[in-house]
Amino acid sequence: MAELIPAPFADLVHRLYLEPPAQDTLFTLPRRRWYIPQPDSKCDFTVRFHGRSAGNPAGPAAGPHTQMAQNILLSYVAGARILELKTVQVNDRLTIGRPCIDVTNIGYNIEWSQELLVENSLREYVAGAMLIEMFRRDPLFAGDALHGPAGEAILDLSVGYDLAGIQSEKVQDFLDGMRDASRVIEQLRSQIPAEYTLARDLHYPAQLSGTLTLSTFHGCPADEIERICEFLIRERDLDVIVKMNPPMLGKARLEHLLHDELGYTELTVNPNAYTSGLQFDEAVQLVDRLTRLAHSRGRQFGCKFSNTLEVLNHRTFFTPDNKIQYLSGQPLYVITLTLTDVFRQAVGPHVPISFSAGIDQHNFSHAVACGFVPVTVSTDLLRTGGYGRISTYLQSLEKAMQAVGATNIDDYILNAFGQKAAAEEQVAARQLTSSPLHPITGSPAHPLTPSPAEPLTSSLVSWASLLNTTIAAAKARADVRYRAEKNRKVPTRIDSQLETFDCITCDKCLPVCPNAANFTYPTPVVAFDYHDLLIEPTGAVAIDSTKNFEITEAMQIACYSDFCNECGNCDTFCPEYGGPYIKKPTFYGSELSWRQAAPRDGFFVQQDRVAARIRGRMKGAEYELLWRRQPDKYEYCDGQVRATFNAADHTLIKAEALTPLTAQHRLDLGVYHTLRHLLRGVLDRRYINQVNVAADCEIG
Repeated sequence: MAELIPAPFADLVHRLYLEPPAQDTLFTLPRRRWYIPQPDSKCDFTVRFHGRSAGNPAGPAAGPHTQMAQNILLSYVAGARILELKTVQVNDRLTIGRPCIDVTNIGYNIEWSQELLVENSLREYVAGAMLIEMFRRDPLFAGDALHGPAGEAILDLSVGYDLAGIQSEKVQDFLDGMRDASRVIEQLRSQIPAEYTLARDLHYPAQLSGTLTLSTFHGCPADEIERICEFLIRERDLDVIVKMNPPMLGKARLEHLLHDELGYTELTVNPNAYTSGLQFDEAVQLVDRLTRLAHSRGRQFGCKFSNTLEVLNHRTFFTPDNKIQYLSGQPLYVITLTLTDVFRQAVGPHVPISFSAGIDQHNFSHAVACGFVPVTVSTDLLRTGGYGRISTYLQSLEKAMQAVGATNIDDYILNAFGQKAAAEEQVAARQLTSSPLHPITGSPAHPLTPSPAEPLTSSLVSWASLLNTTIAAAKARADVRYRAEKNRKVPTRIDSQLETFDCITCDKCLPVCPNAANFTYPTPVVAFDYHDLLIEPTGAVAIDSTKNFEITEAMQIACYSDFCNECGNCDTFCPEYGGPYIKKPTFYGSELSWRQAAPRDGFFVQQDRVAARIRGRMKGAEYELLWRRQPDKYEYCDGQVRATFNAADHTLIKAEALTPLTAQHRLDLGVYHTLRHLLRGVLDRRYINQVNVAADCEIG
């Protein structure tokens, strides 16, 4: 299984500062997709999340977009302001099937949490937070547009999966590190290259998070969930959110929605999901008790809707031994919003709700109108455009706010669906009775309804949020774009196979990688004849028959292996066959990781002031090419013969066997020409990538 390897912090900082001026991108995200608030905007997107301010309610859900430092930075740069960090658990040596993400049309995954060691997760989260501060505070990137409230970001923790694991020393150390990251901050600060004075001198907040979204196993019983929450509130002094599961809606209603209304008849919900996990009535009672506990401790408790939906594996994308896959995307939006509506009616309007299920630019504003904070996304960011899609959510929200004359989120909630008057009626009714009325039934409302001392505006917004949820859920059920017949289309393919060089260079594989593993590099367009060399045991050299070497495109695609977990998502969206992460050249961040990846093909590059070297494994055989800058020559070795060439015209200077030859040996110059173009291309700093910011080291 491919393993993610965090990059040295100095390399990430170099890339932050070098890439935007070189090519107007950051970790391949184009500047036009960055979200920089405009000072003349009439829309204030700021929200409150557990007592803290965030620039807007959008963010990535806990998952592939928040597991590494560059992911966290990319989420922020694209506009996210509440980031649910990927779930951390005690078992940090999981074996996960590959590929693990299928977004061919809707969304499925078999991915679990914790692809990094727990201590590496802490380091990546601290590094990501520090990179955000650099981006936010250094005027090189956004001027002073991010200095104010619009730039405020919140990191939301996520841990799982049972109480024993959460109470383990490993996870407790992680929570301690997120509460006070001073030690890791100073370690990373010392790695910031000296030329970035502002970054080295910045104040980095040591407390990275005081909020946590609990992720439990599908099927985790109610009493276990409650004990975990009590521990996190009492012992860890955290605001806590619990993920709710779609089967709480009930088998009859959920499957009527899924099959009869939405038309996904091919999907079979895991039957155990209906009985093994938290039940609706249990959840209502749990929310009541935990809300009271949290308030008594000066903390807050809320609910997240929702977890993914367990369905039986009915496709060939994942291996047959994966009996269960997890549904996300379009159908989950309808199911989850319906569940949220029903649940909110049961508990009242004042329980904080976060939402993550099938969010995209078309429904984001509806979710915001329901008062959800945050509104997070995963599946949609795995589609073409990647992180850059977040800015479109905020653009759609601005248009929706302008349409109803709202200048802030509270006003938008009150006016989005015309429920301000109805909310005022509810508030008036509760002021006339000691037992407030339920907004739907007219009966006494849930005891969690706040006292009459609650500020009027806050109460109005809470009631409008509840009423809007009912309307938004009805709109979703009626919208044909969520139905199966609208979501059968798959990305198109052309009759072409990927090779080391040349493809249609559509660049679709770049943004769909959540870890920014894929990148472009330049090569010259060339076409020439060459001859392999035939080396005799006597040392005589002859040439073989004529062959042709050709590169037809000026820009090429490669993969940085340390950032690639072989999830398969780039293959889904590539118009050609073979998979970019498989067929395109793969570069490793260290010689160790390159060697440990054997027998998989791939490359490792080093350079210093006098030379550059590429080590390569191609079709299982290992090669090395050393480029000496003065005099300009190449030394090429295939393990048996080392040959030196003039770099200007590739004429042979000498060839020598490393050990005595017993038979004629063919020296493949097709590999030689491949290696030299790879080496010169990835080291070309007109185009910054993870290889050329990491390759500067002494060559032994």
